[in-house]
Amino acid sequence: QSSEQKRRIDLGSYLHEIMNSLHPTLKRTQHQVEIHCQEGLGLETFPGALYQIVVNLVLNSLMHGFPNRNDGHIHIGARLVGENVVLTYRDDGVGMSDEVCKKIFEPFFTTRRGEGGSGLGMHIVWNLATQVLHGSITVESAPGHGTAFELRFPAEIREEK
Repeated sequence: QSSEQKRRIDLGSYLHEIMNSLHPTLKRTQHQVEIHCQEGLGLETFPGALYQIVVNLVLNSLMHGFPNRNDGHIHIGARLVGENVVLTYRDDGVGMSDEVCKKIFEPFFTTRRGEGGSGLGMHIVWNLATQVLHGSITVESAPGHGTAFELRFPAEIREEK
């Protein structure tokens, strides 16, 4: 993904495009995804990194957050705060313990050892957020109370010097 081009996008439109790409997966369920994005939020960024982050978060919600239900809710919000985009991602799934939250971005950490997962999804998300988007990502969760991620990154990624 390092060869990916930086380009200008409208974040709201792009988030809807990402959800359209997930339509084949989501249409087999009753899960609902809501997107609330500040109108006309234009970015100069690496859209491929953003795509991978959002897709990973959605797929993790489907696999881990809603293991025994088909009617989960996912909320994605985005707004400009100063020169940074703050993208919030929340689900109303089963949530995670403090112990899991502390390790979620570590490579090879998985709560589903032996079930086909590599434990690299959230480590890749962290790398994309910090290295490619020059931002940060945090998680908050509690058992029975869903999970929330906050991704912060510059709206205009400047050229590397």
